[in-house]
Order: sequence, then C-alpha cells, then structure tokens
Amino acid sequence: SLLATILQTQGRRVAIVDRSSHPRFAIGESSTPAANLILSSLADQYDLPWLKPFAKYGTWKTAYPEVTTGRKRGFSYFQHEAGMPFQPKPDHSNELLAAASSSDEVSDTQWLRSDVDAFFFKNACESGVVPFENSEVDCLHKTNKGWVVKVRSVENSATAQVQDLSAGFLIDASGAGQVLARHLGIKDQSDQLATNSRAIFGHVTGLPKWRATLEQATPGSTSDHPFHCDHAAQHHILEEGWMWWLRFDSDVSSVGLVLDNRASDSFAGTSRDLGENHNPREHPHGATEFFRIISRYPSLSDAFSTATLVVPSDQPIKTRRLQRLAAQITGNDWAMLPHTAGFIDPLHSTGIAHSLAGVERLAAILLVRKPLVGNSSPDPILQLYGSIVREELTLIDQLVAGCYDAIKERSFRKLTAFTMCYFAAATTWEHRRLNNEGNPVPESASRLALHRPALLCANVAEFRAAVFN
Repeated sequence: SLLATILQTQGRRVAIVDRSSHPRFAIGESSTPAANLILSSLADQYDLPWLKPFAKYGTWKTAYPEVTTGRKRGFSYFQHEAGMPFQPKPDHSNELLAAASSSDEVSDTQWLRSDVDAFFFKNACESGVVPFENSEVDCLHKTNKGWVVKVRSVENSATAQVQDLSAGFLIDASGAGQVLARHLGIKDQSDQLATNSRAIFGHVTGLPKWRATLEQATPGSTSDHPFHCDHAAQHHILEEGWMWWLRFDSDVSSVGLVLDNRASDSFAGTSRDLGENHNPREHPHGATEFFRIISRYPSLSDAFSTATLVVPSDQPIKTRRLQRLAAQITGNDWAMLPHTAGFIDPLHSTGIAHSLAGVERLAAILLVRKPLVGNSSPDPILQLYGSIVREELTLIDQLVAGCYDAIKERSFRKLTAFTMCYFAAATTWEHRRLNNEGNPVPESASRLALHRPALLCANVAEFRAAVFN
C-alpha cells in the first residue's frame, strides 16, 4: 500500500490486487529504529506528511490515537528452565535488556497490523490507486507491450468475471503467497538457509505484566532495569525455542511460540516435506501443542491461566516452516518486495524494516527508470536490487541461526553474545545511514536509493565473515 501510494502520487498509474480485504489479522508487528529512519525519510522525500507520525510512539499517539500501537523501548530476554518458576538472578545473568530509545516519546512502536495496514490501504485508495480486493491473479500473460494480468474475484468464484489488467511492471508484495514465484515457476531455495523454525501464534487479552511477575518473585529485582521490560519486544527463551510477547496499548498482546525444527523429532525439517507454498495457515490448530509446551514452564503457565485468545477466536495459528528464499527476486519488468523474496524468522524484528527498505529502493528505481518494453535483457539496476535483498536475507539467516544454536545449547551467555552481533549491525547501519555513508554503485544508479547502506551492513564482507566465524 505504501509503495503504491508513492508511485501513484509521483505520477504513475497503480492497481493493487489483494486476495482479501482490510481490516485483517496479520503479524510482523514490531518496529525498530531502522524502520523508523526509513519511514521518516519516505515521508519527507515523497511529501507524505500523514506518514511521518508513525515513526515515533509519541507523534503516533498524538496524531492517530485511533490506530492501535504500543511502546517498544527495546528488546528484553528471559531464560526459563523447564519445571522451575522463573527466578531473577542477582547478577541478571538470565536476563538481557537492550535499550533502543531514551524515552517513551521517541520510542519505537508495536503495530497492530489490522489497524495500520487498513490505514495505509485507505490512503493508497485516496491517492488514486485502483483496488481489486477479494481478488486473485488467475493468470499472467507476457506481451511485447508488457503484462496482461487476469484478475478473478474470489467472493463469487463460480460466476465471477475475469478482468484483464495491462501493466508495464509487476511488484509482488504477497509475502508467503509468492504469487509471481508460482506463476513464473521460480524455485524455492530455503534448503540453503541455516534457520529452520515454525511458529504457533495469536492475539490474547488478560496477559499479566511480566514485570509484575519478576517483582513478585524477587521484590526490587526490576529497579535497575533501563526500561519497563514489557514495553519491548519481549523474548522468553525456552528449551524448544523462544516465545514473543508484544503489548499494545489496548489489553491485546501478540504472543507466539517459535520452535526450532532442528531440535524437534516430531516435525519434518525440509521445505519439500513442509510444502512449497509455506502458507502459515496450512495447519491451523495449534492449541494442544502451545499449551503442552508452556505447561513445562510454571511462570508462563501461570501467566496464560488468565489469558484469553481473541484472534483467531478458536485456535492459535500453527505454521509450517517459516523460512523461504526465492531463487530469483527480479526480472526486467517485475520485482519482489523483500518479504516476498524471502523470510527468515521474527527473532530480531527485522521484517518491517526490511519491507520498508525494499519500498524505498523500488520506488527510487521505478520513478527514474525508463520502461524496457520488448527488451528481454536483464536490467542491471533491478539485478543489483535483487542481490542486495538476497544479501540481507542471508545475513539475517546467519544472525538468527547462531542464536538458535545458543538456545539449543542452553547457553544464555552465548545467546547474549550472538545477539550483540545483530545489535552491532543495526546500530552501525543507523550511524552510516544518518551520516550518508553509501555503497559503491554504478554511476547510472547514483540517483537511486541503492546507494544507501544495505540493511544491517549485509554487504560488508568483513562483518559477514566475522558472523560466520
């Protein structure tokens, strides 16, 4: 929706084909300083004043109190032992709090995606973008003038008429749906990724504050915390993997178990075993496994004794393998946004920032690019975009897989150390971005956002080698 708005307001004619409609449940809810920097830059560059308040918690709450958010002062981690209530240690050796902001006013945010996505989509439509909701791509046909996209309504599929849309360029923002990969026969290369995880998740109400649990266990144990540990992307580290808690300003919390398939004998580990489309709703019934796992951890079990699942209303969603990686990310007249090209894991909250980085780059490319109608040779600028996205995905894979190795070894010290690789990359990227330290790119690309540093310094060979080592 945001990319469509930018292109439309800059003189392009844009349509969105959406298999569903808004508002709707989605995850990928935790923003970061990197995401906020890009969001603010997009608002300034493309004269979108309505967008800029979303870059900080304080301005968001003032401008859009009706769009649900939550404070994210940083990242918090707590290591649990099976069969034992969580007990804060005097030296905090089973806790980690990493601050990302100095106050609530300038803090990062949690996005209730049903609210935020609907708001962005509404703005896209108001800008002139043509929406085709509850519709799917029936087929794609390439001509010497561009693409013909046959769109069919999914509401009355038996009687629905197929509409033909003509387009000079296609952008796949379908995420796990991977529409272009399916229609163009692009292979999945998730077998090349080291991370292998799955998730069980939903939204709940009535989840008690974790800070209260800590204070009840050991009064005064949170007095030296750098921020309220619930105003964070909260990670509970378990033997099987980890659990996220994200709190919104309402009583709703997003919760999810992320389980390491490599440590599980009960779940197949290859992408072929797990299905090619990686659809997170393939296995919708996860309550039994969810409660079986948290029952092993008394403090989590106590917390969820008062919680009620609200979305979905019947069962938490249980996914197949989360990871995916497309063998090809761009063509000479099409491209995937990063979340469609691949996905690794929610561990480091990289999703929103990576998607926004893709929006920034593709907008810059398409707004200066001359159509290559009838030209079948690869577009070097789009190829560069694809290689950057792939570098970012494979670095995130290494950063996440190392953390899972530490979790598997039950070494919170090693997990803390490896997590610092991510924070080092994130803060270095922020400094480079703010200091306009770009990447070397071809002269023809000098006007494009491709000169921005790759997210998490993914193209810095020395850093990648250090992470690998």
